[in-house]
Amino acid sequence: MPKIVSSSIVSSSEQTNTRPEQHLHVYYCLCSEFILVIDARLDKLPRRITDRAHIIANGKRVYKLNAVESETPVILQRTDGYEKQYRLHCPRCNLFIAYETTERRKSGPYTYIVESSLTENQGVVPQDAIND
Repeated sequence: MPKIVSSSIVSSSEQTNTRPEQHLHVYYCLCSEFILVIDARLDKLPRRITDRAHIIANGKRVYKLNAVESETPVILQRTDGYEKQYRLHCPRCNLFIAYETTERRKSGPYTYIVESSLTENQGVVPQDAIND
């Protein structure tokens, strides 16, 4: 009778030598729709002075943004001139969640995430999302 030799491989999702900043972070709209997965925490990203939006540097960060583009840009008056925003909305509830300053997605230097538009806990509204 021939001898049967087999081998097996055991894999684990737990890695003991990974750093916390290497994990992916998932964010949801206030309506609980999946919106963003990114390689850094939003609260650790720099913020824009004009509107406190989180700044995602395109090309330096790995992320996927699940959002619907507006058909027309919005032009805002700022203290130093005008700004054209190409806005991105939640596909479920149409909440304004992000914007870019260039027409094609990720073609500009930054993508801006609107302050308090996303939450880490699905179905839980962040405390700073609602003003008194």
